[in-house]
Amino acid sequence: MNASGSVKTRHRILYVEDNPANRKLVQHLLQRRADLELITANTGEQGLQIARDIKPNLVLMDLQLPGMSGYEVLAALQQDDGLKHVVAIALSANAMPSDIERGLAAGFRHYLTKPIRINELLEALDAVLDG
Repeated sequence: MNASGSVKTRHRILYVEDNPANRKLVQHLLQRRADLELITANTGEQGLQIARDIKPNLVLMDLQLPGMSGYEVLAALQQDDGLKHVVAIALSANAMPSDIERGLAAGFRHYLTKPIRINELLEALDAVLDG
């Protein structure tokens, strides 16, 4: 409950990441947040299907995935009337300025680089979910 006595909204975050260590790290970081429910996917195709099933509030997306890339998943989300409102945040090892510019131009709300910086990740999530 929040200060007004009402139950705080629970946000669904879908994390699409093929690296088990990165998935585990994000799960560990977010498990203490009662306002967040984290669902994970190992591939872009799986992430897209899960997004269609659960309608997440936010998608945290690795860009280099086997099969369907993070960019391809984002494009599919943007073309789906039921999901085009979902905010996506890129989380990638590609950290060159041109990579970041490309990600933001494609429609990612934020572009975070690996290794994951805890405060930066939490601030980006809060900015999207509270804004």
